[in-house]
Amino acid sequence: MKEKILVMTANGHVGFPTACELLSLGFQVKAFVRNPNSTGAKELKKLGAELFVGDQNNINDLRRALKGVQRAFYSSPATNYHLSKNIAFVKAAEDENLEHVVYLTQWLSSENHHSSLSREHWLADQVIKMHKNVNYTIVNPGLFGYTYFFTNPVVAHFGMLPTPIKNASKGKVGLNAPPSEDDQGRVVANILKNPTPHIGETYRPTGPKLISLVDVANIFSKIIGKEVKVSEVSRSQYLKSLNSMDAPAAEKEFMLINVPYYQDELERNSFAYGTSAVTTVVKDITGKEPEDFETIARREFAKSPEMKPTFSNKMKAFKGFLKIIFASEPSIQKLEEKYGIPSSKTGYKYVQENPNWIKEHEAQPKNIYI
Repeated sequence: MKEKILVMTANGHVGFPTACELLSLGFQVKAFVRNPNSTGAKELKKLGAELFVGDQNNINDLRRALKGVQRAFYSSPATNYHLSKNIAFVKAAEDENLEHVVYLTQWLSSENHHSSLSREHWLADQVIKMHKNVNYTIVNPGLFGYTYFFTNPVVAHFGMLPTPIKNASKGKVGLNAPPSEDDQGRVVANILKNPTPHIGETYRPTGPKLISLVDVANIFSKIIGKEVKVSEVSRSQYLKSLNSMDAPAAEKEFMLINVPYYQDELERNSFAYGTSAVTTVVKDITGKEPEDFETIARREFAKSPEMKPTFSNKMKAFKGFLKIIFASEPSIQKLEEKYGIPSSKTGYKYVQENPNWIKEHEAQPKNIYI
């Protein structure tokens, strides 16, 4: 029987497809989850994964989870305290003498970024590189495909793709080559299948080409059979829309602290920077061409019942629209103070203003030679 591999955040956007791909490749999978009754956890158990229920903030849980495994995929949930979780995992992995770990970071990882999460990712990346006993590979994708579907009801029922990005309707900014979660899972799984050629490497999986929000709107139009146009909204309206989301307070506040800065980077075309804006990573590692955005969108729309053109769905979308209008505008500064996050006013930069980030990302190859 093949090795046992631990998949952290196994119910997540990348963790779930990674676990599924590893199972299909014949590996034993230990799936680290918080809630064993979630849909994803139940599906993984059905597919043959061993569920491990734990808390990533607890190093004792991490140590127990790593018992009996040889390799692992580490990705932390999109919540606060990413750095402390990552340090705890690195320490536990060192103690257990793992053979290889694939770590998920982000394209915007930078030591002085406006986003606290991007700063923590950069610090975590440095800790990962301090491994003495464990080989590692870092995967740093850009903006995920799923981020384009946050406003599905508005798209489907009002023909609008809202964005705070200035001049997005001209198609020259907001460029990105979004990788599908399934492709990312296949990349991670195939690295863990045969990790030796990938020791110490950093890879950026992408979709097959750069697309703008105008391209996204046109693809949405094609799928739903109704014209969809990019609608530029104010920063205030955008923050209010995030604040009106039906999500736990901590999750919503985490998004408010970080996501607006990612929109700023999208406006600056930071996800389209350099020779690795579009890579062959997916094809090189998995042997399959990366999924294009239309494929991603069709799959997402098919599993979104709120997209169906019914009167009930349209009324729900209208109520959601009203909720945004009457929502209060949150203060990013007050939220940062609440979580003890240093003010973003002193010395923080967007990535293309940071010479260290430029140097690192210009050096990252587009192709893999193995």
